[in-house]
Amino acid sequence: MTAFKARLVELDSLRGLAALVVVLHHAYLTLPSVPPALAWLLAETPLRPLATGRQAVVFFFVLSGFVLTRALAAQEARQPGSVLSVAGWWHFALQRAFRLGLPVMASLLLSALLQRLVWHGPLPEGTPHLLAGAAWSAPWSWGGLLEQGMLLSHGDGFQLNPVLWSLVHEWRIALLLPLALLFHGRLALLMALAMLGAAVARMAGMPEGHISLGESLGRTFAASAGFLPAFAAGAALALRPPLSLDGTQRLAAGIAVVVMAAAAHDYGVIAGSVLLILLAQHEGALARILRRPGLLRLGRISFSLYLAHMPVLLTLTHALRDQAGPLAIAALAVPLSFPLALALHHGVEQPAHRLARTLPPPRGGALQTRPG
Repeated sequence: MTAFKARLVELDSLRGLAALVVVLHHAYLTLPSVPPALAWLLAETPLRPLATGRQAVVFFFVLSGFVLTRALAAQEARQPGSVLSVAGWWHFALQRAFRLGLPVMASLLLSALLQRLVWHGPLPEGTPHLLAGAAWSAPWSWGGLLEQGMLLSHGDGFQLNPVLWSLVHEWRIALLLPLALLFHGRLALLMALAMLGAAVARMAGMPEGHISLGESLGRTFAASAGFLPAFAAGAALALRPPLSLDGTQRLAAGIAVVVMAAAAHDYGVIAGSVLLILLAQHEGALARILRRPGLLRLGRISFSLYLAHMPVLLTLTHALRDQAGPLAIAALAVPLSFPLALALHHGVEQPAHRLARTLPPPRGGALQTRPG
């Protein structure tokens, strides 16, 4: 069984940086036009994640697969049956429901309140789709809010907070991660099964690199299957023995990460994400940078920042639609997202985590065992 060290705080900082990339990406999407040189720079260089945002989301998925599987494996090693049992799975699912569900619902209620305060109708034709079609295009209803809070929307259904599309997949696939422990020592089989999920998405008309959320509830499950390789790559990394890289290997991996940041396809981003997680665990300049207090604080509020920034951006866009241009609104929305994220983190996210930890642990022995 793989030995597990204490919490890897460097990964918190990486999560925070990925969340910041998403915030900047959405601010960028609100601009009706940008200079050609800037458009090229953000499309064809390692700055590409700022233009597309997808690389950051795929990294989130790989990191979730790694962190959750690592925690589950450590728990199962300490107490056999606490994960690989029906009771253990239910306990994990309930904890995830509290940790994800309460902040998600809080962000939706906040967005609904802000829309009621500042919304005066749809934005003019020609406004970027993120603002005019994907969010706040019509008055919200309690039924719609509940559907979004339960992560059952599809297409542009997450009108109150469009970023929730990724949490649909996060929630579903995380529930499968306890099963990843059954593939300890059989990681090639785990990855092969995950690639079958990518095939399901492809056959459903969602080619790799373009999967987000299907146009019907049923198709969202095909979309979720398409992200299985990202989670499985993280899980496989967590289950394999620790890998030591010498200086030359770290340099090569670092160059690969930079190059793959500009990748247009998910598989390149997945490979780059795995290498980045590996590099963050090795003592060196990167690890020292990631342990800086500012980045650690960013990492702690990363989930709340991810949830809070779109309501801020939407509120400013609708409230200042006749007083300020898109660039000024985007420049204002980015810094104002941080105090709201702090409030959401301390007021909802941390209490949700504490509440999840109060759930009684499963009792009894394992109902399943790992194959030898």
